Amino acid sequence: MIAHVRRAASALIIGVSLIALGVSGVDARPSDPMRDAGPRASDPAPFPGDPTGLSAPVPQPDRVDPASLYFPQVSCSPRALPGVDKLGARLIKTYGVGSIGAGRSCSTGTSEHKEGRALDWTVNVDNAAQRRAAGDFLGWLTANSGVKARRLGVMYVIYNSRIWSAYRLSEGWRSYTGYSAHTDHIHISLSWAGARGNTSFWTGKVGAVDYGRCSTFTGQPATLRRSPRPVPCAPTTAAVKRSSYATSYYGATGTAVERAQRRLEIGATGSFGGATWSAVKDYQKSHDLPRTGALDGPTWSSLVPSSLSYDAVEGFTARKAARYGFNHYADRVLTKHEAGKAVLVLQTALDAPRSKRSGYYGAATIAAVKRFRSDNALSPGGTTDRSVWKTLALP
Repeated sequence: MIAHVRRAASALIIGVSLIALGVSGVDARPSDPMRDAGPRASDPAPFPGDPTGLSAPVPQPDRVDPASLYFPQVSCSPRALPGVDKLGARLIKTYGVGSIGAGRSCSTGTSEHKEGRALDWTVNVDNAAQRRAAGDFLGWLTANSGVKARRLGVMYVIYNSRIWSAYRLSEGWRSYTGYSAHTDHIHISLSWAGARGNTSFWTGKVGAVDYGRCSTFTGQPATLRRSPRPVPCAPTTAAVKRSSYATSYYGATGTAVERAQRRLEIGATGSFGGATWSAVKDYQKSHDLPRTGALDGPTWSSLVPSSLSYDAVEGFTARKAARYGFNHYADRVLTKHEAGKAVLVLQTALDAPRSKRSGYYGAATIAAVKRFRSDNALSPGGTTDRSVWKTLALP
């Protein structure tokens, strides 16, 4: 990492509404930053006729990547992704001014910074050398209908009370009236493909659309998927358990975080930092919970059972769950990553530990189904079909 890179910048938090996306505990603001865009405006800095741009590390193909769609923040992963780190390093190397801020705490507000897809480059409009560098970069980036922005996977940029977005290309530069005028830095938000460094600027190959991370349960943050997603997210599943505890993210502090740390058997500092983030992810993986890295509803319900405020199978015994499952789900095959009441009924019928009755079909459920099949002379495998339900429901 270059010496100039700073992981925490005091600059803008781009507001995108996760409440509109079903994620609670964040600012209730419209999702598209272009909401603060006004009419067409002049360029945010003087653009030279032949601007100095970034040199690509590989030969560029004739074809150009598709213009980025708008992907708001849906998860909490405050470490910059590879494409963000590489872009920041190349900005400093090329122009020799300013510094970079990327990752950010997730405890308040919403921003692509908070899932590692944005950076701030400190170039002050009142500093002549920095203003020239900003003009060079932005002129190069947005020229020819944003060809370079497409190659980098740039979603939008903001500078000096102006905003430009790839997903509203025909509108060009527009005035920006958000709470920060961005006169001391350029904000750059990237698509998932751009943030992962999977666009033609870095690879020499035109990248496909990467739809990023998806939520499993309605009202909860998205899982921390590492690989590209070539298709849009499926509809979320209604929550099968709810907790009275509010969701806590990386950067949060307080007694709730301290209580979680004690349950996780790590240092009870009351501060949600890197060690807690790792411990939460490990707990989620081992307890068949969507791996969000947040102390979300499903995780609290498992970690602190006394916080449970709703259970879709409340009062179900293993026997009742088995009969219910056979009557309602025998013709449905359940498999890895499925979620919902059917999975919770299955976990209850298998008499799984209560902390692992999450309604999410993860590794623990797969292992339990495999054992049940083996113990009952059923065909091997980790999926649940009619044969499993029928055997579970036997007197």
